[in-house]
Amino acid sequence: MNYLSIYIFFIGLMPFLLSANEQGKSISAGKTIVAIGVVQAKDLAEIRALKRRSSIFQTDVVSTGNESNTQLRMVDGALLSLQEHTQLTVVEYQFNKVTNKGSVGLSLVEGGLRTITGLLNGGEGNYNLQTPVASIGVRGTHYEAELIDGDLFLSVWDGIIDVNVTVGSVDNKFSIGNNQDYSFAIVRSDGSVEFTLHLPDTFAHGHNHPIGQQLTFRSGIFKGIEEKFNREKAIKLASVENEFNSVLDKSYPLEFDESGKSWIDNDALWAGLAPDTPSIISDKTGLVVFDHFLEQSLSSSSGAISNLLMNMTVNFDTGRIPTGQISFSDNSGQWFAAFNGVISQAALEVNINFASHGNNLADGNISGLFLNNGSQILGEISLSELINSTNTAGGSFLLVETP
Repeated sequence: MNYLSIYIFFIGLMPFLLSANEQGKSISAGKTIVAIGVVQAKDLAEIRALKRRSSIFQTDVVSTGNESNTQLRMVDGALLSLQEHTQLTVVEYQFNKVTNKGSVGLSLVEGGLRTITGLLNGGEGNYNLQTPVASIGVRGTHYEAELIDGDLFLSVWDGIIDVNVTVGSVDNKFSIGNNQDYSFAIVRSDGSVEFTLHLPDTFAHGHNHPIGQQLTFRSGIFKGIEEKFNREKAIKLASVENEFNSVLDKSYPLEFDESGKSWIDNDALWAGLAPDTPSIISDKTGLVVFDHFLEQSLSSSSGAISNLLMNMTVNFDTGRIPTGQISFSDNSGQWFAAFNGVISQAALEVNINFASHGNNLADGNISGLFLNNGSQILGEISLSELINSTNTAGGSFLLVETP
């Protein structure tokens, strides 16, 4: 076959490759909650920089760079956090919101992850994480996995993981977690397994992180979560030095969409954001008004925001959100949106009925999850003017009842 024939062959094959890629990308696997530093998704056609609200698709290879990490919310409600120097392939992530059926296939090539599984929690053998030394199935689980020098470190915080060692000459399968003999294990690169009653050092404070100073936050759901700080690094950040020093003796207003300039360990922050299960929400009753911001990170393309107000009425008896509205001001006027919606499993499906910015009509999206036994709503909102789509506002929020 000559070079011309090879060229013609690949030109003819290209539509099929693009079609396969587009087909994979059309299957949404989730979205980015937080991206700090260099966070990318790679598919057959391109490499995309990920930021807050960026989509993750089936077939994506998600990677993090030096001093970088990301937090993802998957389509079944699962939360997934990747530490620095991690490469994770989304081999398969399919979920049918009507039947609550689907399957998860992930491949951890390097680095480490922490995850709280969603509705696809392994109960029907629908979850598999591949690593270079073992495959992992789950049974309703919050666990961590980290590759260090070819060894796989495992820790289970809730539920059970079933591990099948795929290297070495001995067939080795084991389980760790709730009601098992151990909750921590190390699968060595040669296939040997070490169990321990003590937390491996690599998990002592969540994922490895290049910062050392520790303190405990006293704010909302993050109470008791240890954050790690690097005083030396913070001092170098002159613009935030004073804020860093003050945080040592008072609560800190944590955010969900860090800009990359912060030293906050987002992995530890994220650990407390376990979504409620559908059964918890179905057991709740009554009419509840959520109208107090425990945390928020809203911003606008027209400058700083002020006068932020939001309320959302949830009727747990009927599974509906009969009324809701949000308003805030920036340098160009007031943003306003009125909405309603329904409860779908443990998530909120919200419709914006009317939105405006100053004298201009606007549109947008609101989504949310219930946390802490239905007492909190972790949500995201994005708004944009219809006449000028570059005028935008939005962000993340944690909404609770008025204390």
